[in-house]
Amino acid sequence: MKKGGAVALAVVLALSLFVVLFVTTGVREEVPTDCLPGKGISSAAGGVPAGSFSKPMKTSEAQLTSPFGSRWGTMHKGIDLAGPVGTPIYAYADGIVTKAEPATGFGMWIVLEHNIDGQTVSTVYGHMFPDGVLVKPGERVTAGQHIADEGNNGDTTGAHLHFEYHTGPWSPDNAIDPQPLYDDAVEPGSGQTGQSPLPSPSTTAPTSPAPNGGTAEMAALPANVGSEEHFQVDTVRVARAVHAKFPQITTIGGWRADGGGFDDHPSGRAADIMIDNWSSEEGKALGDQVKDYLWANRDYLRIEYMIWRQEYIPSQGEPNTMEDRGSTTQNHFDHVHVTTVGHGAPAPGQTYGPVPGGGGSAPKATGNCTTAPGAGLGDHGQLAAGQIPPEFEPWLALSAAQCRELSPAILAAQLKQESAFTPGLTSPAGAEGYAQFLPGTWASFGFPVDDRGVVTGAAGEGDPNDIGDAVMAQGRYNCSVADTLRPGIESGAITGDPVELMLAGYNAGPGAVQQFGGIPPYSETQNYVTTITATASDYDLAR
Repeated sequence: MKKGGAVALAVVLALSLFVVLFVTTGVREEVPTDCLPGKGISSAAGGVPAGSFSKPMKTSEAQLTSPFGSRWGTMHKGIDLAGPVGTPIYAYADGIVTKAEPATGFGMWIVLEHNIDGQTVSTVYGHMFPDGVLVKPGERVTAGQHIADEGNNGDTTGAHLHFEYHTGPWSPDNAIDPQPLYDDAVEPGSGQTGQSPLPSPSTTAPTSPAPNGGTAEMAALPANVGSEEHFQVDTVRVARAVHAKFPQITTIGGWRADGGGFDDHPSGRAADIMIDNWSSEEGKALGDQVKDYLWANRDYLRIEYMIWRQEYIPSQGEPNTMEDRGSTTQNHFDHVHVTTVGHGAPAPGQTYGPVPGGGGSAPKATGNCTTAPGAGLGDHGQLAAGQIPPEFEPWLALSAAQCRELSPAILAAQLKQESAFTPGLTSPAGAEGYAQFLPGTWASFGFPVDDRGVVTGAAGEGDPNDIGDAVMAQGRYNCSVADTLRPGIESGAITGDPVELMLAGYNAGPGAVQQFGGIPPYSETQNYVTTITATASDYDLAR
């Protein structure tokens, strides 16, 4: 049972920490943690549902200290949101970074330019320290993306974020009160990474022109090649573009319900471009051409990374040669794997733009990934057969993908401790359901989800006695605890195993872990951690 109050919401897979891919055959493949997109970018969880805008700070971490308007004899052109130094700052909407540099009075600032309903607007984020700026000019960002850490730099009286909204490209004369927009925005972490606002259906194609392409809307993927069902918008665009450019490709797949604990394929963000005769020189050349075409158009197609012939190729960062996984499929010799940003399910009347025609060559790998299989998956792995009720297994796999500290075995052991997988339980303190959430915590973390784990409603609207809603909320809360504790662990202020510290925070509240610099000296909490880790070991397939 959780005794701590609601902390920062975290729903998204921490893709910048690890990625595990699944190809058409269903074989699990782990990408080592030192060969990932966004290496060096913070793991603070963000992302918002499609069609939403993101608050620049999580409500639980921000206090409004100064509104828009006249202040101290001058015009205060934004709002100030106070919090501890290092608190994550998130992008309000999809956009381009136009400034990420020192600015008078701001210390460091970031300016993002957005296209919202066909209009250019800008948002400003100020008072960061140099090491708290996580983006660069020219970089594309998505709503809810972690772009900075709060600082106390420049003309300030304390640590805070200064947030502005401008009607047009940034100008000192076009700022408006951002408070109503802040109030209407959703919490960062309330949707999957890449689920950010899209324009209206008539303009859902990329706003930039197709590189060297035509003007006609690209045709749908033929049924004999593959199905677009379950694909997110950007994945449909990739599949259609590849089919148009390479009609000799006979199979494009990628979606399946069982992702084994990771969301690339189940979420509809991954496509597998299968290469016929892959072992021949002609097959290799075709795969190279597909890879190079996608790389050249990676911004237009909104690609996060690719894997082809054992090379992991992120859209940002250095490619790497992956270790030998032991089979053709696991080493990606028979298909080009593509993971996109996503941008949610297609809307009625969705458009995808013309087929891009840009050319170029993807960079070659300059280093090797030698991390052993399973690295980055925490201390416990997949579930041994027959240990828990089978209806829980797919949900545990989906929920465990929400952050690196989780695994299906840890979640299963925690459920065993909380409710023994029994529905309808209510504790004397009022905790309810499979994961024994107190009503106040459920109101912040209890989202309803569909059969793929995608959030379908507001916080608190889920059912704590529904397996999917409860298990996804269980992982969501665990990850938010882990996210809160992670800076202290990294700085050395908190010591101990990150998984055990997360469990202690789930039971006693993350504030207690921070207070004591480790697992609190409460017998209930210490027994809770010991029992769950021991049970997880029994549930773990590898133990």
